[in-house]
Amino acid sequence: MIDEAGLIRFANASAAAALGYGHASDLLGKPSHQTIHHKRPDGTAFPAQECPMLLPRTTGQEFHAEDYLVRRDGSLLAVQFWSAPIDLPDGRGAVVSFSDVSERRQTERALAERDAILSALGQPVCVVTHEGVISYVNPAAVATLGFDDASELLGRNAHWLVHYKRRDGSPYPVEDCPLTRIRRTGEALHLEEDWWVRKDGSMIPVACTAVPITTPDGYGDAVAITDLTARMAAEQAAREREVAEARAAELTASEARLRAILEAAHDGVLSIDQHARITYVNTTAERIFGYRADELTGQEMAEVIVPPSLREAHRAGFSRYMTTGESHILDRRIEITALRADGGEFPVELTITRAGLPGSPAFIGYFRDITDRLRAEQELMASRARLVTASDAARQRVTRDLHDGAQQRFVSAIIGLQLAQRKWESEPRRARELVDSALSDATHGMNDLRELVAGIHPAILTQRGLAAALAALTGRLPVPVQLDLPSHRLPAPIEASVYFFCAEALTNVVKHARASSAWVKVAADGERCTVEVRDDGVGGAQAPSDSSGLTGLRDRIGALNGIMNIVAPAEGGTVLRAAIPLPRKSAGEAGSMP
Repeated sequence: MIDEAGLIRFANASAAAALGYGHASDLLGKPSHQTIHHKRPDGTAFPAQECPMLLPRTTGQEFHAEDYLVRRDGSLLAVQFWSAPIDLPDGRGAVVSFSDVSERRQTERALAERDAILSALGQPVCVVTHEGVISYVNPAAVATLGFDDASELLGRNAHWLVHYKRRDGSPYPVEDCPLTRIRRTGEALHLEEDWWVRKDGSMIPVACTAVPITTPDGYGDAVAITDLTARMAAEQAAREREVAEARAAELTASEARLRAILEAAHDGVLSIDQHARITYVNTTAERIFGYRADELTGQEMAEVIVPPSLREAHRAGFSRYMTTGESHILDRRIEITALRADGGEFPVELTITRAGLPGSPAFIGYFRDITDRLRAEQELMASRARLVTASDAARQRVTRDLHDGAQQRFVSAIIGLQLAQRKWESEPRRARELVDSALSDATHGMNDLRELVAGIHPAILTQRGLAAALAALTGRLPVPVQLDLPSHRLPAPIEASVYFFCAEALTNVVKHARASSAWVKVAADGERCTVEVRDDGVGGAQAPSDSSGLTGLRDRIGALNGIMNIVAPAEGGTVLRAAIPLPRKSAGEAGSMP
């Protein structure tokens, strides 16, 4: 609270702690602007006459904004603040409340970086809302579907734009669409082959992977597609290649053995001569690039498998090496973009070596299509995105609970004490009533805070460890639970994840299993911590990808590089198992932790 002269007359402990002060009394009596609001983020001075927090003293109007406050050590704190006028005995002051928004801004930056990464991916990706409307599409998807700009897709119904007919041209009802089913059930989906509709009405064969996204209105889905045109062309080429198998008889025995080895290789292999023209292509390279070998042999490599945007640099590098012997990529493994026969670009891992043969220089290139590996990385990003979304939701819930609960109690208590202070001499009885009311508000506010903190992280888990916390948890359940737990402490992140894993699993037992008993076993050796939650119920728990609750458990364990699986024993019931690697130092010291 700031008085009519701009001096700080009240600060609660949270404000003092957020601003880096040891006690609220360290702030009392100091000029508010010169103490906590005297500079801007760029370090320039912030004149007091421009201070928005002080405006309610002169305007009598509330003010709300996001800004930066200055901590005791001079660093800046990003906040969202509210400033409201308050009448004081000597004039009008202001009551200011603020919330730290540093984490929110960090999350916003992380989301912006995520969107930038998705935009840069060569893999076509789009996001669809619970209502089936396209809310995000990356450039690769725009290009693959034949559109000129993302604005042509955003805000439109996904099914009726790109999935409304089958390959034979017959209508595709939206209720039959498997992507629509995801938004009803929350089940992930992978289709080895599907057909989508381009802007011009032509059909494109794709492989499709879709995962559910939890939204306030229900499930949406994130969809990644892979254009199968080149693969199908390669399969056709492979069938046609049988006609040319007679050429193998013309090779010498040594050439036949060498070619057999190259044909069996999982990597694509090309050889080029001193003019950068292709002299050999193995089967895997044909499949990767979508050409028959005879279509590539004799062609300049840059013209057929190097994207137009990279051709000039490729030719300049090849010319430099042939002239000076200077190379930037020879005998190195690099990731680069390649070009298929259909014009599609895709990521490859490339190594080029110089062949140790007599005569003119020759070079061999080894190619590996890394599309699947990047897709797996994208799935990992989706898992992290779910964790970010859950974290955001938790923070919003805590903020809302604080604002609607404890904060209102404490504000009411402060106002009551202010009124009591003013009436202490003139109306002592009324002043005592106000003090009693303020004490009640403060007590309820403290209870609200305790309940909120207990919901975030049980105090017993921090103070006494996993065994005590699980004993307290299971003691409140209607189903008897037998515990087999280690006596020593584990690293704090491991204990927290194991505790909440067991809590969620036991909640599922109570809600769904119709079990008469359950068992929890936790063990830790020098390398990992294992957890098992078992019940004697009806069984039928689904795999992690089929249940949002179990997906949350998988994400929590996966965040610590752990794994989780579900077993349905023949004798009935369900077993959830998880294994989490222990940090090397912590694993060695686990037995000595307090």
